[in-house]
Formats: sequence, structure tokens, C-alpha cells
Amino acid sequence: MVWATEWWKTTKQASSVWRLTRLYTALLLLVVSVLLVVLYQLSIGQMSRQQSLQMDGFIMQQTQLSEQLSSSEFIKQFKNQSENSRQYILSYQTNSDLIGRLNAIPKNITTCPTLTRFPIWLDKYNELRLVSGCLQTLKEGAFVVAIDDEYLYTLKAQFISASIIALLLALLLGVITGVVFSVRVLKRINHINQAVSRVQSGQLSARIEVSKYDDEYDYMALHINTMLTQLEHSFETIAGITDAIAHDLRTPLGHLRQQIESEITEKSQQNLPTEQLQNMLEKLDEILFTFSAMLELTRLQQQKEQKIQHFKQLDLQKIIVDAVDLIEPLAEQKNQVLSIESLQSVLVKGDATLLFRVLYNLLENASKYAGEGAQIKVKMISSGFCISDNGPGISDSEKEKVFQRLYRIEKSRQIAGFGLGLTLVKAVVQLHDGQIQLLDNQPGLIVKVEF
Repeated sequence: MVWATEWWKTTKQASSVWRLTRLYTALLLLVVSVLLVVLYQLSIGQMSRQQSLQMDGFIMQQTQLSEQLSSSEFIKQFKNQSENSRQYILSYQTNSDLIGRLNAIPKNITTCPTLTRFPIWLDKYNELRLVSGCLQTLKEGAFVVAIDDEYLYTLKAQFISASIIALLLALLLGVITGVVFSVRVLKRINHINQAVSRVQSGQLSARIEVSKYDDEYDYMALHINTMLTQLEHSFETIAGITDAIAHDLRTPLGHLRQQIESEITEKSQQNLPTEQLQNMLEKLDEILFTFSAMLELTRLQQQKEQKIQHFKQLDLQKIIVDAVDLIEPLAEQKNQVLSIESLQSVLVKGDATLLFRVLYNLLENASKYAGEGAQIKVKMISSGFCISDNGPGISDSEKEKVFQRLYRIEKSRQIAGFGLGLTLVKAVVQLHDGQIQLLDNQPGLIVKVEF
């Protein structure tokens, strides 16, 4: 019982399958309990009620006879009843004598119709037996009527034992059914969740396995697979168009850049002003950088398997120290305090160049958007790192949007940027089977990366 109570408590917040199992088990126990009660009432209960009715009838009969007959006639017929009755054990107590099969009136015996159990010696069985009886008072005495119901009590005890066993078997059946059901159903659900997780991590080709049962889970899997195929096709189409535009424009823009550089060189030799051409060159470099970043992002998302094969065991501590050393001059220009906390060895399997780029981009973003005199901290944790600052932060409504291509927060548009930094960072983190979260620092932002 204690084990069952603890199981019930531990599954209170469990999965929906276990909640259904618990409900099924409770209903099964309820049905079995109702059936046992009905069976008891139709068998032992009916026998007990019949016995009580017969005894009440006999008591009423003797009461009426005591009123109708004389004392000697009643004693004579009662004595005859007590000697010949196979059903009842009878005794009649007068002022001077005790007639019947009892040697004495039992102490603490209740008056009829309430029954009391008391022991007597039965010659028939040559043993001491427990019987149920009561005392009925008459005008010239009192008589005791009792019945040997040992077999009825034995049946009740056996029924109770059988009922307990039946309830335990029902509980066991419910738990076993729940375990079997949960293993089968949760396995199917976990396959769906795993496929969706792989899609979220960038594996757009992931699909849900369809079993041979052809049930509702298979229909759901087929619909989800169809949806994923359409999403993959749409993503590839959009990414293909974007990359084609970026790729096709890089060549003419590269030629244009060469022409601008040549023009700058010629004007410099002639001592002519070149500021306007320099501004054009900077804007052109920004466009070319954006196109390069978009093409690189597509390669990261589409070539995951090839890159994973070249991953090596790396110490994240060394990469963090190198990234912090490189970003420190930029932080010093803005009077920012850059520090590392909990420096420890964290091993990650991956690409050192890509991981360094993740750290540098995140530190550069923190320095760029946190503002003058900000405090930037890098804290190493057992499975990754956190980068925090006390700048303006990012609102909850935009924490997922900033990972989209070319998305920029409205208040940061006056700061130079392309809206691809965090998108690249997330792609690299997912490439390493990691997760990135943006949390509130109150004030500021915390970027948490776990592998």
C-alpha cells in the first residue's frame, strides 16, 4: 500500500501516458470493487439476510406462543423445540430452572434482534464453536436463541481474502498495462520528438519513421513527413534564390570594386580628393561581406555531416581566452570592463575556427551594443559558457527574431551591422549539437551556450 501511494505521488506530474495509466488503473479498481460488492451481496450477504429473517421469524413465533400458551405448555413445546431443532441452539431461563442446550446464559449477551457472538461446546462437532445469538425477554422468563454460523464467517473471511487478491491483481494488471502501453506509445512519440529536434537543429532532411502497424501514429507521421518535405523544398528554394542572387552579384560587384580602387589610385596620384570614392568602397565592402556571410550560412546549414567528420576534441577554455584577448582592445576603447569567471577546462568536439568565431561574434556584439563603460563577463559552465553584459538587453518578443537572417532590432539600426551575426552563431552552435539561449540579466543580456 505504501509503495502504491508513493507511485501515485511520483506520477502526479508525469507524462500524459502515465496519467492515462493511472486513470485506467483507478477505473479498473473501481469496477472490480463494484463487482466484488455486488457478488458479496448476492451470495454471502443474501445468506446472512435470510438467516436474520428466519431468526426474527422464530423469535416472533416463540413470543406469540408464550402469550397464547400456559407456562407449562410453553415450556413443554420449547423443550421439544430445543431438543429437535437442527438449526437453532435454544435455552429458556425461568425463575427456578434453565431448559435447553446451554448450561448458563452467556454474560453480556444482547437483547434481540442484535446478535452477539459467544463460545459454546457443541457435542455434534465435539469442539468449542463460536455462535451468534441474542436474548428475548418474555413475561415469565427469557429465552436465548443462537445459530451456528461459523461456516458463514469462514465464507466471509475467504471472500475478503479473495477480494484483496483480486484488487491487487487488478492493480498489478493496471500497472503492467500502463508500462507496456507507455513503452510502446512513448517510443513512437519520442521518435516524433527526435525527428522534430533534428529539424530544429538544421537537419531538414530528417523524417519520422513509419511503422508497419498502419495506425493513427503512422498517419500522423506521414502528414508530418509531408509537411517537412514541403518545408525543406520551400527553404531550399528560398535559400537557393538568395544564394543565387548573392553569388551572381558578387562577380559584377567585385569588378566594380576593382574599378573604384583603380579610380582611387589614379586620383591619389593626381592629388585629387577621393573621400567620396572611399565611402562608396566601404559601402560596397559591406554589401560583399553580407553576400559572403549569407553564402557561408547556407554552407553551414547544408554541409553539416561533412563538417562533423572533421571535428576534433577541443578545450573551450583556450578558445575563450584567445577570443577575450582579441576583443580587449575594442572594449578598452569604450572604457568597458571585460572579465572571465570560473575559468575551467571544458572539452568540446568541434571545429576550433568556427567556435572561435562564435565567441568573437558574441563578445563583439556585447561590446558593440552594451555601450560606454559597460561590464562584460564571460563565465564558463560545465557544458559551455555564458556571456553577460549590463547594456540595454533585448526584449522577450525579439529574442527569437534576432536569429533570423538580416533581422535587426529597431533601436540598433544606427549601429553598423548586417543582421547575420547571431544567425551565423546559432548555425555554428547547432552544427556542434549545442543550444543557444538569450536570457535577461536585469539589466542587460545573458547569452548562454551549452554543448
